Amino acid sequence: MYATRFAPTPSGRLHFGSLVAAVGAYLRARSMGGKIYLRLEDLDFPRCKKEYTQSIIEDLKILGFSFDDKPYIQSEHLDFYEAKLKALVESKKCFYCHCTRASLKVKACSCEGQNFKDGALKIALNAKPYFYDNHLGTITLKHSLQDNLTLKRSDGLISYNFACVLDDELMGITEIVRGSDLIETTPLQIALIHALNFKAQAYFHLPLALEENGLKLSKQNHAKAVLDEMSAQEALLKALKFLGQNTDTLQVKDKPEVILACALEQFLEAKIPKVSQKIANLGTS
Repeated sequence: MYATRFAPTPSGRLHFGSLVAAVGAYLRARSMGGKIYLRLEDLDFPRCKKEYTQSIIEDLKILGFSFDDKPYIQSEHLDFYEAKLKALVESKKCFYCHCTRASLKVKACSCEGQNFKDGALKIALNAKPYFYDNHLGTITLKHSLQDNLTLKRSDGLISYNFACVLDDELMGITEIVRGSDLIETTPLQIALIHALNFKAQAYFHLPLALEENGLKLSKQNHAKAVLDEMSAQEALLKALKFLGQNTDTLQVKDKPEVILACALEQFLEAKIPKVSQKIANLGTS
């Protein structure tokens, strides 16, 4: 069965860019007769806060989303990640690295085979700089890819890529629907999937919502919480319009659940733009 996930990082409240990803993933999953799970990727503890995790869950309820199963919160599964790391260390599929970002700019990592007992945990990969995307077609990166991928940082934090790949396998994800800002990491994740002998997923990257200056709308760029700027209905209509969907028959007075249900009935995947766009160009919903 088809399965995907919406996986925000709770480093702030839900903003419009994240809502676009949620709506796109939700409509894609339901149109395929499949499941969609909510996963909170909160392993970057310096950035992520528990109150943001809860606020995102609450905002999504207000917006009318209905996910399959309860929210999966990564920080509640640290033992799972550590067990997988231990198995990789014991099977000698990964290695400890003492390199710093500064040293890697001067020369490539040569820690593999040194038998260090501490440091960052890394795995050697053979990543290909291209992959097929169900929305964008064949994507080829213009730069070379790193040979090693960090699984656990020297400060003890589990890496995003490692947790993401493990969780997608655990949750039975068949297609990853997410923003196109993560295209650059996709080849590395695919290589990691192969290295761990996991089943590969399909990919569907959505256009990004951009600010007037052309930067991605994000928490890092101080994007405002979407429900502080507009009602749930207005936010949904604006997200649907951003994704190229027809909103003529939808009204602000409708309940969010009704808007999503009606949007699903007339959902046209082919109408989703292939390029990112400035939200200022949308006007009002």
